[in-house]
Amino acid sequence: MTRWCIKHRSIVAIISIFIFLGGLYIYNEMERQENPDVASPGATIQVIYPGATPEDVEKFIIKPLEKRIAEISEVKRMQSYALDSVGVIVVRLHDLSDAEIEKAWNSLKDKVSDAEADFPDQAWSPKIDTDLVETYGMLMTLSGKDVDYKELKSIADEIKNKIEKEKGVSEVKLEGYENDEVQVDLDILKMRQFQLSIDTVAKLLAARNVNIPGGNLELAGSKLPVTTTGEYKEVEEIKNTIVGMSSRGNVIYLKDIANVQKVEKKRDTYISYKGEKALLLAVKYADGQNVVRVGKRLNAQIDDFRKAMPEGVTINIITDQAQYVDESIKNFEKNLMSAIFLVVVVVLLTMGWRSALVVSTSIPITVMFTFVFMKMTGVILHQVSISSLIVCLGLLVANAIVANDNMYLYLSKGRAKEEAIVEGIREVNIPILTSTLTTIASFLPLLMMQGVAGKFIKTLPLLVTVALMSSYICSLTAVPVMGYTFLKVEDKKAENPKKKKGIKQFFTSQYEWLLDFAIKRPRTVIALAIGALLGSGLLIPTLGLQLFPFVERDQYVIDVSTMDGNSLEKTREVTGQIEKILQEEPSVENYLLKVGDGIPKFYTSFFPNQIATNKAQFIVNGKKEEIKNIQHKLDGEIAGARIEAKQLENAVPVGMPVQIRVSGEDVDVLRKISKDIKEQLYEIQEGYNVQDDYGLEVQKMIVEVNQEKANMSGITNYDIGKMVRMVVNGLEITKIKPDDSDEDVAVVMKIPTEDKSNKEILENIYVTSQVTKKNVPLMQIAEIRNEFAINKILRRDRERTITVGLYPKDGHTASELLKIVEDKMEGYELPMGYTMVFGGENEDRTEAFKSLIGPFYLAAALIYLVLVFQFFDLRKPLIIMGTIPLSFIGVIWGLKITGYPIGFMALMGGVSLMGIVVNNGIVLLDYINTLSCSGMEVKTAVKEASLTRLRPIMIGMITTVIGLVPMGLSGGSLWAPLAYSIIFGLLVSSVLTMLVIPAAFMTFDNSTKANSLIISRIKGKLKKKKNKEVENPGQA
Repeated sequence: MTRWCIKHRSIVAIISIFIFLGGLYIYNEMERQENPDVASPGATIQVIYPGATPEDVEKFIIKPLEKRIAEISEVKRMQSYALDSVGVIVVRLHDLSDAEIEKAWNSLKDKVSDAEADFPDQAWSPKIDTDLVETYGMLMTLSGKDVDYKELKSIADEIKNKIEKEKGVSEVKLEGYENDEVQVDLDILKMRQFQLSIDTVAKLLAARNVNIPGGNLELAGSKLPVTTTGEYKEVEEIKNTIVGMSSRGNVIYLKDIANVQKVEKKRDTYISYKGEKALLLAVKYADGQNVVRVGKRLNAQIDDFRKAMPEGVTINIITDQAQYVDESIKNFEKNLMSAIFLVVVVVLLTMGWRSALVVSTSIPITVMFTFVFMKMTGVILHQVSISSLIVCLGLLVANAIVANDNMYLYLSKGRAKEEAIVEGIREVNIPILTSTLTTIASFLPLLMMQGVAGKFIKTLPLLVTVALMSSYICSLTAVPVMGYTFLKVEDKKAENPKKKKGIKQFFTSQYEWLLDFAIKRPRTVIALAIGALLGSGLLIPTLGLQLFPFVERDQYVIDVSTMDGNSLEKTREVTGQIEKILQEEPSVENYLLKVGDGIPKFYTSFFPNQIATNKAQFIVNGKKEEIKNIQHKLDGEIAGARIEAKQLENAVPVGMPVQIRVSGEDVDVLRKISKDIKEQLYEIQEGYNVQDDYGLEVQKMIVEVNQEKANMSGITNYDIGKMVRMVVNGLEITKIKPDDSDEDVAVVMKIPTEDKSNKEILENIYVTSQVTKKNVPLMQIAEIRNEFAINKILRRDRERTITVGLYPKDGHTASELLKIVEDKMEGYELPMGYTMVFGGENEDRTEAFKSLIGPFYLAAALIYLVLVFQFFDLRKPLIIMGTIPLSFIGVIWGLKITGYPIGFMALMGGVSLMGIVVNNGIVLLDYINTLSCSGMEVKTAVKEASLTRLRPIMIGMITTVIGLVPMGLSGGSLWAPLAYSIIFGLLVSSVLTMLVIPAAFMTFDNSTKANSLIISRIKGKLKKKKNKEVENPGQA
């Protein structure tokens, strides 16, 4: 292949240029995003059961669903929430392929459909959502302090319509505006006077508001569509609806028994921007788009909108994915270019400009070929994919360095240029392939990792493998062509030999002294290395554990939970206090508040709040370093609410970092156990914010139906529930579409409470029997009372479960706090039938760390297999494998020095090191083996090989390390631990390898000689004994 490439240099050059230009074009056009798509195998099932208590929801909705869903083998976990009038189940699957996940969701839909057959008639059809990771790329507000909602809505609609037409936008959602509604306030006394039932009036209004197609009329050979019209257009039409006749024969209009008016609908949610009422626009980017370009077009359009805004109205961008993607990609581009520059400089300083030119050829070709591969396989450009190239950059150059050195070696021997190039490449072909395969063997098994962590880093081992294989091909094709064109022996003559000799001699003499010691006392050197490894292991408990770090973004979330049962107004009183603190905080640039519902999902690991009037959520754009200060102020100045300021996470949030889950049948017993546990946890000084997920009991009005009396009266629970809902919240009867609006307006029937309580109204309400058509007083068939009760029942894997948890204080980790909690709870006796499980961060962390064990063992097995084929020996590869643990010394000290905890990325760096580290051992041991097999005395061979291979091993190590320095310095808390693990691990292991392998080889050789001596002595004794038996056969 090499000879063909040299003879057809122009073809190789054209192909290389084509790859470079093609890769460059693809890079500019590639889809971009901040992080990989991590498909969470989860779904939610929601069922509305109007008027039902949590107990009824659990019995009639949750349990039938759980029973069916449990039949799906792919389901890993179920978490259920039985609330007033609604049941929610969150389903998590095992780690599966995309096809298996799709199959599981189809099974889920079938099982939910089966369970629906057992639901009460009043329950609504289940709503299934299998996409829990879809995010909105841009959130913006339209706000104005002295502007009414209608004006804001008009402007927002115009903006929404224009943005929806923008290429690259798939959806625009408007939130925060409530349409007007037609409110029909019934006068119960007048209805009783005219003997009209609520149900009758409701049905008449609905029946009047119709538009029914009449079909087609055949006329003169053509069809004429016929339509019956009768829809309401105006409030006056509703008022004049005939609802009955009086006993005197007079027509009764709706306006005779009700006050009908168009009013502003009572708000279910409230949105504000920096204290001003606002509407929220959430923009979702289309798949397959370069979000940076789409975002720039949108920002330009928004700038135009701003210029046309009326006075007092402002458009504010809260979060823009395109901006973060652009910053992230540019940062990694800078790191990549810095790494390339530093590697080239190292090669230039150590090998000369001609060799540097030859070696550096492999970088752009390999990188651009990787971009071509990404386009062909649908891999998106994000921080993980670019980091893959940075990680392997120094490794890419290593192949070219080896090829260049050997080509130059043959040129310096006076060989003809073509023969020197061909022979030089042929000789190192297999060693280069072996070192490439061992490196790939350490990365490729990472593809088998499961879970969110495995999906997050999936592109890294894939792209490293592709880049390394392309660099190997490049070292056999483009590198020899460049070597044939540029390499000359005269390059060495131009160097400053005196300077080079002085530097080289100093380091060589220092190394030679250590090497002599290793050869003379090999067991001592090995013992010292093992001691260093064990001693470094003592530092592990001091490093701390963290699965993934927080997102390094000057943006954070504040979650607010007031007392269960609080109204929107009560919750706004609390959020008003929070807003005051934020407005006085100089580090806060702006913020978005949403009360009563969660903010749309804008980041992969962010989960919106549930719809509840006692909950609120903030997005704050401000310095992340001030989060603890903000939290301290919130805790000190606001009471009666649970408020948590927190950074966005790179992994799926687990809630409370340290958790105790107690499961059992009786909710009262669970709450008693929870109370006991909280009293214990309050005593722990290392933790704070002790809480459980049930909260306090709330006052509720209970309408307890006497089923026997209701059945005798022909009244169903649905009839009662509908009447109760009408009193409490009103009941939507129909919708109208005014001529002056595109929005439907709901017609809501209510019973005004005025100065009476809901209980008083209900005590005097009548329910119409669907069987007898008679009106029955509610008090005759139900008991109405106020009492304190729970407003939710929580279940986990089909068991009622209460979770108690707390947070670690500054200076303490979740793993440390968990150990303290476990010790504290040791000996706590649970009632019969109840179980306790400790959880929180440690569960996901343990699962992720365990997922690295398989790849670690597989990588070790693959590396050993490659080495066996390299040396055709089962024992010598063990010498090289023994250098792998030495790298962990550097990993541990690297994390200690840089201050990073042991996390997933640091451990992944350790696994990746395996293949990188053994390459040094391969180069050294292979040459020792060659010299010793040629007849050279073992000690001489070890020393000669070690001194000869010192320079290329150190250059290879320096290029790999220097290529990772930019990532270590500016890769942030996510990527820096991986970079430093490899940097320090490779530095330490490279130095120790140059001493341990010579020592290990000497020990191996000595033991081999000792074994041979023992065997020869045994053979000698057996031979003497045999001879003696021959000489004295009688004695035998």
